[in-house]
Amino acid sequence: MATETGESDVASGYSTIRETGSPNTGLAPDTRRESARYVNARTSDFRSPRMSTSPYGSRLWNQIYTSWLAPALIPGTHRGLRQRLQRLDQLQKLSLEQNWELQWQSLQRLLQHAYDTTPFYKKRFDDSGIEPSRITSPADLERIPPLTRQDIRNNLESLWSRRYRREELLAAATGGTTDSPVQLLRAPDCVDEKVAIQLHFDTWAGMWPGDKVLYLWGARSDYAQDPSWRWRFYDRYLMRRIWLATSLLNPQVLESYRVTLNRFRPRIIYAYPTPLAIFCEYLLSCGRPYFRPVSAICTAEPLMPSQRETIEKALGVPIFEKYGARDFGMIAGECEQHQGMHLNPESAYVELRPVEGAEVQGLCEILITDLLNYGMPLIRYKVNDCTVVSSERCACGRGFPLIGQIIGRTTDNFLLPNGDVVPGVSLTNRVIQVCPGIRKLQIIQEKIDSIRVRYVAGESFSADDLANLQKKLNIFFGQSVHWTFEKTEEIERERSGKTRMCISRVTARDLKQAETR
Repeated sequence: MATETGESDVASGYSTIRETGSPNTGLAPDTRRESARYVNARTSDFRSPRMSTSPYGSRLWNQIYTSWLAPALIPGTHRGLRQRLQRLDQLQKLSLEQNWELQWQSLQRLLQHAYDTTPFYKKRFDDSGIEPSRITSPADLERIPPLTRQDIRNNLESLWSRRYRREELLAAATGGTTDSPVQLLRAPDCVDEKVAIQLHFDTWAGMWPGDKVLYLWGARSDYAQDPSWRWRFYDRYLMRRIWLATSLLNPQVLESYRVTLNRFRPRIIYAYPTPLAIFCEYLLSCGRPYFRPVSAICTAEPLMPSQRETIEKALGVPIFEKYGARDFGMIAGECEQHQGMHLNPESAYVELRPVEGAEVQGLCEILITDLLNYGMPLIRYKVNDCTVVSSERCACGRGFPLIGQIIGRTTDNFLLPNGDVVPGVSLTNRVIQVCPGIRKLQIIQEKIDSIRVRYVAGESFSADDLANLQKKLNIFFGQSVHWTFEKTEEIERERSGKTRMCISRVTARDLKQAETR
């Protein structure tokens, strides 16, 4: 997956993926009755070799946790979780065509809602010369200009729906890699739906509510950095999870993580791909015993084939990739067939726009319409990620369409003079969010002790932004690196479709040369 996402907060020859003007799938909250009608009409039941026929796991503990403990521990997002997982289990039994029909109905309801209740979309629709009721095809939808982060930054107060009171809406933010995060607002009733969708994707990897999970995680906003003993007890024994930071990795840190893995004995490892691959390389080379989970889930950045190979070799278990964004929640996930990632038809309507002049054949830009958040509609939103169109139907039998490899924001690792490694993915979101005046950012390591920072200044930019940025970077890199800052007009996507935030031109050979000086 290409964009950072946390647990707390998303063609040619293939009838389910249509290049724009041809969107992809999604279902909205008001599709329960329709989906139940379709499920009851099916003559054959869906079966998957990795899925229990139970909607909340086959073990008694998982059933108790899903039905009783999780709703009691986190009532705001987990109340009714069992019923939501049951409904999602039913929706995947629908055919692709049935999901299309329900999706289009959901999209039309959202468009009408946005036009009726948000000043921004009323003006945008009127300026485009189209009414929601006249949008009857993907080609009609394309008349609405895509939504950008700059649109949200400039028009936040006219984007939220007047069906809600402003104080009812929950504050959130977009993810931030090259782009600085932008504030979002969410209707409270959409959050529990997004949580259920993420947990449903998790079940495809054999992870059920109540399982022990070890998180090798970069987004520190998702967990307490200096927790009290009460919070540690809550996390370890009630939520049954442990968080391991990825901001700095060296043999001492990795050995401590091996010890934690052996003591905790998790059923699942949930991780950013790059830090997990580094950890697995250490496990393979350290010569010491280590515990192996049932499976591993990777998200927040694209999972490279070489990383998958390393992780599977070390852990001896299947790896499941997921794609999401803090803007939307979890959007797509890999099933047991590993033929690509399925888009969840409940959460979003996805359009794939061909990228002209791309090096990768079939490369498409992703536009997403959130079908769950009526508090602040996001229609045809540019997430700045790309994907390769898939022409396959998955052998698993689910009625969710496939997309190919996500090609989005990629990060290199930074090698420091003392041999420590700072994974570039650990810098995303957390570094740039301290600099509200910086719109985009790119960090380039030219030499082992020299790093250049390219930035795009925003309207509120001041010298304080650069001072705060360097102070934040020094937390990760220490004082052994010389920084230079370069203002630029734009940070462009490469022809491959990638937007690179962290680029390192340093190799292990450079480290050896530095050590001999």
